[in-house]
Amino acid sequence: MLNLDEPAPDFVADTCDGKISLSSFRGKWIVLFAYPADFTPICEMDVVGFARNKSRFDDLRIQFIGWSVDTLESHRKWISEMKERTGLEISYPLIADVDGKLAKRYDILHRSKGVTYRGVFIIDPDGILKFCATYPMDVGRSVKEVERIVRVLQRARELDRLEGLDRSRELRIYNSPDQNAERQDTLEEAKRIIGAAEKNGITLRLIGGLAIRVHCHGLHSAHLRAFHDVDVFGFAKEQKGILAVFEGLGYDPNLRFNSNYGTERLQFLGTGQAKNVDVFLDKFRMEHTLDFRERLRLDDLTIPITDLLLTKLQIDRPDPKDANDIVAILEDHDLGHSDDREILNVEYIADLCSRDWGLFKSVTSSLEQVKQAIQDGISVQCIGMEASEFDRKLGIILDSLVSRKKNFRWKARSLVGEKVKWYKEVEEGLAEV
Repeated sequence: MLNLDEPAPDFVADTCDGKISLSSFRGKWIVLFAYPADFTPICEMDVVGFARNKSRFDDLRIQFIGWSVDTLESHRKWISEMKERTGLEISYPLIADVDGKLAKRYDILHRSKGVTYRGVFIIDPDGILKFCATYPMDVGRSVKEVERIVRVLQRARELDRLEGLDRSRELRIYNSPDQNAERQDTLEEAKRIIGAAEKNGITLRLIGGLAIRVHCHGLHSAHLRAFHDVDVFGFAKEQKGILAVFEGLGYDPNLRFNSNYGTERLQFLGTGQAKNVDVFLDKFRMEHTLDFRERLRLDDLTIPITDLLLTKLQIDRPDPKDANDIVAILEDHDLGHSDDREILNVEYIADLCSRDWGLFKSVTSSLEQVKQAIQDGISVQCIGMEASEFDRKLGIILDSLVSRKKNFRWKARSLVGEKVKWYKEVEEGLAEV
């Protein structure tokens, strides 16, 4: 019986490209796949499917090796026939396991029929078996699913080398040491800004991607991106005090920006770790408007985690960056009905959406798109928990939104539906948060 996280059984085998051994591919990721027989429709879908997506797998540094119990002569004829019909070159080796020894060694031989089951074995660059699956002979494989699994395993391998993974309130960045230091310094600068504001009686709280990383430290941290700017939220009534705080910290106001948007948003330019600081005032105005004035002091460093989630869910068509932020928050936080610091308040989200059809439309659309992106498993992946658990959380939120009693205004707007745009187009350059 094969065991994951142990060395994959080595072998020497005959292929159309000559003899190969598993150990000769050490240093590469290997997708070793078995199929029942040449010249069969489902097997052809597998072999051609991997060949058709070769460029994507080349980017992942993948070596494919196929095998069946057919002879080399059969393989060569089949490869030639497939190339003639599809125009595709099968440029990876196909093993001729005529005596079935390899199939027995990998425990994938159908005893009565004398052929292999359909199987996939993913082996890391150190020769360690990281994944194996056996399929019924009449069930084909999903190329996208194999790609998704390889991507997740590669990310997990990177993270395995890192120490000190925790759920503390400190930001952890898993990248090169220079990037780690730079990003950590950006957080320290954000803390310096918020601390200076507090000393002067001014309330500022982190918002945006940097704030999300303060709360999230799970395996999904492979999604981390560079943070050079700081986004904070404050009160419009404290605008003069905010200007004084940043002046005292050595920041220059962006006079042109502040002249155009100063009632809603301020911007300051720095030469230190934070190149720019954006200050949102009273309300978060993007595709939808979210009023955080009553919630600004629920956390001592960031706006509440539930509101951070809403800043991403209010995007009607989230891009992969925003979708990964949504995944990061949902992976690391339990659902509840209160404003505990690390609990997602489903009741609060449902209440807001029950009063605003447009927000309801965008939030539900965003959740469904993230769910589909997880299923596709290419640009967005669920790493820190099982996909079924992620689906469960999404289901709870969606059910809460749908079942919540709606007010008259919501019902009236729903009758208009998509005939009128339900979200605001964000001016280019203002949407990055």
